Amino acid sequence: MDDVHALFKEVISDFKGKRELTLIQNLIKWEINNLNDIGVELQIFQQIDVNKWNLICKRVENFNNFIKIFLLGIKLLNNDDILLLTTIGLFIYHFNEKKRSITLKYFYYMKSQKSNELLYFYKKVFSKQNLPLSNCDSFKISDGWVMDIKDNKECLLKYGVELLKFAIKDQKLELIDDIYKKCINYFREDLRINKIYSLETTMIIDYPSYNIEYKNNELHLYSFQYPQIINITRSILWIKYNILMGKLSENHMKIFIVIQLLIILLIIPLLPIYFIAFYILSKYHFINDFYTNDVLSLYFEAVEKLSKHRTMPIITFMSSYIKFMNYPKDYNWFLELILPQPSPFVETISNNIYKTLDGEALINFKWNSYGKYYHSMIWITFMALLGCFNTAAKLPQQYIGDNVQRRLLIASIILGFIHLSFEIRRFIYNPAKWMKDIGNLFDAFVYTLPIYTSILWLQTNDDDQIVSIAKRVMFFFLCFIIVILASFAYAFYILLSPKMNYSLDERVVNDDPNNPWNLASTYQVFENVTSIYSNLFILQTPDENTNMFSTFFTSLFATCLLLTGDTSSLSNWPYEKNPSLMILVILFTFIMTIYILNVFITLFGEAMKDGDSYLLRKAEHLAKIELFYLLPNQRRWKSWFPEVIHYSTSVEKARKEIKQMIENKEWNTNVFPELKQDLLDKLRIDDN
Repeated sequence: MDDVHALFKEVISDFKGKRELTLIQNLIKWEINNLNDIGVELQIFQQIDVNKWNLICKRVENFNNFIKIFLLGIKLLNNDDILLLTTIGLFIYHFNEKKRSITLKYFYYMKSQKSNELLYFYKKVFSKQNLPLSNCDSFKISDGWVMDIKDNKECLLKYGVELLKFAIKDQKLELIDDIYKKCINYFREDLRINKIYSLETTMIIDYPSYNIEYKNNELHLYSFQYPQIINITRSILWIKYNILMGKLSENHMKIFIVIQLLIILLIIPLLPIYFIAFYILSKYHFINDFYTNDVLSLYFEAVEKLSKHRTMPIITFMSSYIKFMNYPKDYNWFLELILPQPSPFVETISNNIYKTLDGEALINFKWNSYGKYYHSMIWITFMALLGCFNTAAKLPQQYIGDNVQRRLLIASIILGFIHLSFEIRRFIYNPAKWMKDIGNLFDAFVYTLPIYTSILWLQTNDDDQIVSIAKRVMFFFLCFIIVILASFAYAFYILLSPKMNYSLDERVVNDDPNNPWNLASTYQVFENVTSIYSNLFILQTPDENTNMFSTFFTSLFATCLLLTGDTSSLSNWPYEKNPSLMILVILFTFIMTIYILNVFITLFGEAMKDGDSYLLRKAEHLAKIELFYLLPNQRRWKSWFPEVIHYSTSVEKARKEIKQMIENKEWNTNVFPELKQDLLDKLRIDDN
């Protein structure tokens, strides 16, 4: 970048458009000419005599641009590369002496017809330590630049993402297809170590690369950023010692036996210390079990025999969701606090993703990297809010003084505002989505109530007013719950309430079927064993519970009893003579049963989806943490948001997943057939 800065400063200090530029280095001469103000011609000459130059190669750069092009400056980067600054941008050209060709390695379009315009681009774009990525306008005006990117592995890996964005934006279908084919071909050339030309998430392989090894049998799915490489340089002395003991046992057996006996005599008195020391040394890789030629290595044999864990074959995959969790690199720190830019992970919360091992591994990586810590922090602060507010509200004054109570209320206000601020940011980010989730409204209410109550308490210190507010809140929730029951209670009241006047103190005989006297139980008297005495019977005196639907309030209570399964309040009416009552009871039972069953079926279904819904909820929670709890710079940390992750799982689980894909006809063998067949062979799966 020093050469770039020097070239810009040189041109800005003496801004002058030129039609020809020449640069001579050793026996090579570069000549750049302006072609009719709309193109550039590059020629390379080799000196064959003192004043004689031979043309080696030539390149003509035509631009799809109607702005006049002038040359501003040229500078040599090395023996093969030059910097060319023009009024339409900065170029880096490379001369391949073997192929005798000129290729374009870099182009950034910028319209700078005046020195102040060039100064603006220099300060905003090129004053940093690294060259900016090529912009979309550079692809639009230079077909040669597009061709050079497609035909060069390194350029495609570096600028392919921006090129694909340009192709999609301008709907250049042929270019999109060419990029895809190039990526596939480059990947096929090196299946094992190639990190893949991902180009966002569209150029991903549909099954990742893999490696099989043996690990602890408690492993289910372990996600990590890079394949783990153990540094054994610390154990070089240990390895040399074991090699020496091995040679000694081969050439001088008696000396070897004497040394081993001395080591045993030394170890036995210090056996606990020996095991502790070797455990620490092995943990930090100062020793290992690669070579075990003497009694000092008994530690590894003892651990292997005493260990309850069995090793099992595991397989390591590279996740196919490449650059899926990365956020845009260009951002405004303060603007990101209010309107954060989403990542593909945040924008694509789909259950289909988390049905796969790749999706589950992605969630596990995020959860273990930062999710569980922020989740715990959120709950701890919420419990602190709950504890402070409840302590201040419930404990009598004799247990806590006014000063302690004020501090607890102030802490409740601060913690409440912290939680409420995150809800406000979520509302600003997507108001429609926030309003659709009733849980968000409940959360906002839970945070607002302690804040309002604490502020009011600090201002008035009036317990009666606080209790009054609490009663209003409880009344609001009770009304919300009762409104469902009130509708049925009112229907029962209209249907079963007495239609004529009556008194419970004296018997009233009329034709009203809802009259408590007509509903009261009657008992017949037998004259003898077989005949009934018709003029004599016993009548049970009715009370307020004989017809619980006489008033609306008792009707509401009876309806609540119906919800628990108690139908005694309806036992006085025969259903055959009261079809309306029968329909109403059936309707009430049907609606409540359907509602309760729906709740249980939903809960049961969530539990029976093999964790898919759980992972989906987890993904939504992680997305919320990323957007509203992480700082903008934290969302760009490579350790938390890498381009590629790897994960390990048991061979048995991988075999089960692939068999299921084959049964569901999701195993596509048209792409990377060699890699997939190799995987099937290793897992011993027959796909025929």
